[in-house]
Amino acid sequence: MNTNRRTEPFRYTLKEPFTFDLHILTINEIPVTSKPVRAVLFDISRSGCHLSLPININLENNLVRVGMEINLTVEPTYIEGTMKWNKEQDGSFHYGIQLDIPESDRDRLPGVLRKLAGEGKILVR
Repeated sequence: MNTNRRTEPFRYTLKEPFTFDLHILTINEIPVTSKPVRAVLFDISRSGCHLSLPININLENNLVRVGMEINLTVEPTYIEGTMKWNKEQDGSFHYGIQLDIPESDRDRLPGVLRKLAGEGKILVR
C-alpha cells in the first residue's frame, strides 16, 4: 500500500544559489518598462520558487508579474510568474513566486529538475 500523501510538488533546493536577471513585466496589470534586476534563486518547484532581490517591492498593494530566464542547464528556460509573498532577511528582500507555466511546457521543468537532482546539483525537499 502506498502511504505517500504528498499534495504539494517536490521543492528542489539549489546547492549553490543561482544568479539570474529578473524582469518586472506588469504592476497591477499595467505593463512596465524596467531594467533587469539581479536575482538569486534558492529553490524551485513545478509551481513556484523562492528568490531574493536587492530591492523592496510592496506586494501588499500591488500585483506584480515577472519574467525570468533561468539557465539551470545548457538550454535556458524562460518562466513567468506572479509575486505572492515577501520578507526582509539578512539585508535582502526574499520573494515567493507562483509560476505560470503554459500547458505545453508543464512537463519540461519537472524533467529538468529531476535531471539536476540525479546529477547532485540540487536537493529534493
